[in-house]
Amino acid sequence: MQKDRHLKIEKIGHHIPEFPGYRAVNFNETDRQLRHFLHRRLDEIRDDLRESIEGLPSGGAPRQALADCLKRLEEIGKRLEEPLSSQAEASATRDQEEALLDFDLNLLDKTAALSTAVGDISRQGGGPATQTLLTSLIEDLGDLLQRRAQMLEGL
Repeated sequence: MQKDRHLKIEKIGHHIPEFPGYRAVNFNETDRQLRHFLHRRLDEIRDDLRESIEGLPSGGAPRQALADCLKRLEEIGKRLEEPLSSQAEASATRDQEEALLDFDLNLLDKTAALSTAVGDISRQGGGPATQTLLTSLIEDLGDLLQRRAQMLEGL
């Protein structure tokens, strides 16, 4: 399990340099680092999505559906700005850290998939398949963030 922990921290560290894990320092600082990184990535994804929407014909259903996705991403971004209301001195057990690292890796994967899907809009348009994929990825991302926040607040 310890070896697995180091691999997970190393993978996250490729995105967030000097990522310490949740047991090395107060987990609130680690959480802040991850939320800050995700917020920046979502800002980039929203900018790309906004540009893609502007390139679509006005008044069409794809444009409105993608605008709804953009709005949902903005809501998720606002949630990432809010610090958790947890105890300042709380710490994570080994099992809790393992679960948090799994959430973090899933969040990074979902964010990468979302970025790819938004990039595909300019090549494939904003048709129903793209809309469904984006909606699904955004819902998954929001759900992961909610479950992760609940876990952190329970520490």
